[in-house]
Amino acid sequence: MEEYKQTNMINRAKKLFKVSLIIFMCSFYNTINAQQKTITGVITDDTNMPIPGVSIIIKGTTTGTQSDFDGNFTIKAAKGDTLQFSYIGMKTVSKLIEDSFELSIIMKFDAVSLDEIVVVGYGTQKKSDLISSVASVKTEEMMKVATSDVGEMLRGKAAGVQVTLGDGGPGSSSEILIRGQNSISGGNSPIVIADGVPIENINDINPNDIASMEILKDAAAQAIYGARASNGVVLITTKRGKEGKMSVSYNGSSGIQTINRNFDIYSGEEFAQLKREASRNSNLGVFLPDDQIFSDLELSSINSGNYIDWEKEIIGVGSTQNHNLSIASGTDKMSVYTSLNYFNQTGVIKNSDYNRVTARLNVDQKLNDWLKIGLNTSFQYANSNRPNVGNIILSSITTSPLGKVYNDDGSLRIEPSGFEENKNPLINLKETNTDDSNSNNIINIFMDVTPFKGFKYRLNASRRAWNQKALSYNSTNSITGISSGGLANGSVSYNDIVELQLENIFTYTTDFNTDSKHNLNLTGVHSISQKESNRFYNFANNIPNDILGINGLEAAETNTPTTTGYIRGLLSFVARVQYDYNSKYYLTVSGRSDGSTVFGANNKWSFFPAAALGWNIHKESFMEKVDAVNNLKLRFSYGSVGNEGIDPYGSIATAGLREYIIDGIKVSGYVGDNEISNPDLKWETSTTFNAAIDFGLWSNRVTSTVEYYNTRTKDLLFPIRLNAATGYSSQLVNLGEVENQGVEVSFNTAVLRDTDFKLDIGLIFSKNNNKILSLSGIDSDGDGVEDDDVANQLFIGSPTKVAHRYKPIGIFQEGEDIISSAQPNAKPGDVKLLDKNNDGIINADDRVITDLTPDWFGTLNLGAEYKGIDFSANITTVQGITKDNSFLYGYLEGGSLRGIKNGIKQDYWTPENPGGSFPRPNESDDPTQLISKGLQDASYVRLQNVSVGYSIPQKTLTSLSLNKLRFYVTGSNLLTITDFQSYSPEKSPNEYPEAVSVVVGLQVGF
Repeated sequence: MEEYKQTNMINRAKKLFKVSLIIFMCSFYNTINAQQKTITGVITDDTNMPIPGVSIIIKGTTTGTQSDFDGNFTIKAAKGDTLQFSYIGMKTVSKLIEDSFELSIIMKFDAVSLDEIVVVGYGTQKKSDLISSVASVKTEEMMKVATSDVGEMLRGKAAGVQVTLGDGGPGSSSEILIRGQNSISGGNSPIVIADGVPIENINDINPNDIASMEILKDAAAQAIYGARASNGVVLITTKRGKEGKMSVSYNGSSGIQTINRNFDIYSGEEFAQLKREASRNSNLGVFLPDDQIFSDLELSSINSGNYIDWEKEIIGVGSTQNHNLSIASGTDKMSVYTSLNYFNQTGVIKNSDYNRVTARLNVDQKLNDWLKIGLNTSFQYANSNRPNVGNIILSSITTSPLGKVYNDDGSLRIEPSGFEENKNPLINLKETNTDDSNSNNIINIFMDVTPFKGFKYRLNASRRAWNQKALSYNSTNSITGISSGGLANGSVSYNDIVELQLENIFTYTTDFNTDSKHNLNLTGVHSISQKESNRFYNFANNIPNDILGINGLEAAETNTPTTTGYIRGLLSFVARVQYDYNSKYYLTVSGRSDGSTVFGANNKWSFFPAAALGWNIHKESFMEKVDAVNNLKLRFSYGSVGNEGIDPYGSIATAGLREYIIDGIKVSGYVGDNEISNPDLKWETSTTFNAAIDFGLWSNRVTSTVEYYNTRTKDLLFPIRLNAATGYSSQLVNLGEVENQGVEVSFNTAVLRDTDFKLDIGLIFSKNNNKILSLSGIDSDGDGVEDDDVANQLFIGSPTKVAHRYKPIGIFQEGEDIISSAQPNAKPGDVKLLDKNNDGIINADDRVITDLTPDWFGTLNLGAEYKGIDFSANITTVQGITKDNSFLYGYLEGGSLRGIKNGIKQDYWTPENPGGSFPRPNESDDPTQLISKGLQDASYVRLQNVSVGYSIPQKTLTSLSLNKLRFYVTGSNLLTITDFQSYSPEKSPNEYPEAVSVVVGLQVGF
């Protein structure tokens, strides 16, 4: 009974608990319902246009939604919650939920994105006020590229800017070409200016220190720099401390590098067969026995199947290390930015490496309300070690795979196949070295004086010093040492360059104290600069031993010293007027007068004017109802800039050293050089017309710029050949005219703006047509047409870079009527050439001009974010470009099909393979007109860069006392699709290959 009572009580308690739980849950549900309300509303911009796709999130949570096409939204939130509204190009809006649950949200354009500050010549402008062609490159996008080369970071980032591989080795630099090649021999590289100081190389700057980078592309933007600006200007501004804020940042990465090649070389079996075919054609079509074709070493390799893989012996896996630490701080009186960077790269070619250390200190000190002083300094030291890279890579392709690498005692065999034409490339890899050390120091001091409102004077003084020591040594056991009877050789070189600059910069800005609709900016500059270079070079030959290595040059049989040096100077005066009315109509006029020491006494000075007009159409009253357009601007500019990119003393008579034997004694004297002076030598001048339209649609969700330009460069600096009877071989003169015209398009769109997901797509397209308009003006044959310069392959109406060769149209076949062709002496298997004029004779008139410049190049940029994950990728392409590949025809490059050297594998003709596209091999001689096969399509599509990162959420960062913590993986040059047979479509196969890089990194901010 008692037990029953207890059971009953337990059951009742259970029922009571269940009822209580139900009542509690209902009460809790009702409480939640009472707290959370359905919030509705509409989102518009300040012109009352609905904004779709606005991200709406309850602050501090992950709960959110998006506005629909009409700007409407619905979300559940409680009283006291804060809703955040965000959209690209608009200012973020926060709204506290109080008593009203129907909201009307007005979002305004973000002045930061619309009026981003852009650095221009001697000043800054809002991006919306720009009327010249200036491309601004985002540094955060640049830094996603895994390289130490700032030039490579620019690839695909700006329309009209073509970046090509200069050298793929450790510490290499890329070549930058802006809007085509203007000059034939006067230099085509842009001038690079960092914090107002011209620098020699864009890699003189640590990329982690770059705050902004602008590229000036048209004359209106460039003219204020006048001299050296005809090839474009790259402006770099470095980071500075900020008032009231201290930050410490670390960016480090580590990675590996490998290489891909777009060609095959003959394997051991294939090379043996090539050698048999070459022997066959040199012996009236009869195959000789192998023991009469191959050496004993080669036969041993063929019989055993043990072939040499030279690439495996020479090329390995490289590595990179990149570490950067920066500190920025500031008060209302002083700000400081300092950084330290270390970069190390071990090359994919064994025994090659590069190390670089860069330190920077930028200081701003405000002394009072009208006086400020500042300091920008950069100190860089770099060291690289390389074997004789060019010949080693060449040897890895061309050395026979038949034979033995090592002797029986383990030493390297000099001639692995038993023939002197094939030396062991591992010998030079081990026994040669080039050690290059250089330091690069920049000191820039400036003073800003502001005596009254609107006026500022800046004194800008800088000194840049570059010092290099280059040591090269080929040991007694190197290939050259062995061929010299066991004697080494080497060289030592010292280079010093010091560049000084002093600028007085005056600016005055006023709105005339009226209604602020009239705005005027005046700029005046006086600039003087001087560059001094000194070089000492000594070559030591026949060094008896390697005891001291490069330090034993004094023991050499002969030492040949050479000293060179120069001083060049530039004096400039600049004036610029910028006016706009109500940020609607713009006018800029500028002029610069430059005097350079490199030109003749009669033409040292030149004047470079420019003008630009701009119209912000979207600010007109008739555009008020066009809600979809929030930016529409037309720009026009016209102006001239100069080029002084020649060596000094080209306009005056110079003398060269000559040695004589008089009475058995060697004496030295000086005689006139081979180049005659030209006192009338003057500036090469480029004049550009630029027209552009900028537009932004749907709150700048879609933005684009389309530009057309036409640049004509006249008075080209060019060395002409002289008749030997004059006693001189050449003279540097001004002649001819070159035209570059093209179209540039950049397009960016925010495809998706979800609560957690964002997707951006960008396209860049550049097309440039280069053409020679005139040369010497001489019509020697009297046909009424100006003569081409055939010797230098310069043809009027064609680009400056062309090939002038016979065109192959096939291979002669057995049974073909060769006697009746334009090549009656040809044989089956020979190259068949185009008879261009159908006169039955192959002569100079049948040569074809082939354009070696690209038709167009472009980039597809992708960017995405999902919560803390970020992704970016870019695909670059160059189309319609042809390059000469000497590895398809050269004897030393293994392309001559003689079976002596290995080379890039080709489908060659034999009687059994009549469909072969290359001529028949021949051991005794190169195939006739094989050079005509050397031009190859070098167009390519490349997955240039892919980066994936993860950023720790802000809530976690706060608990860790951090403001940034990001992990990332970046891959560069991952995949290239091309028909050009090389390691890179931009370089010949024997040049240091461009690596595939994969790095992992960490970014930390305190």
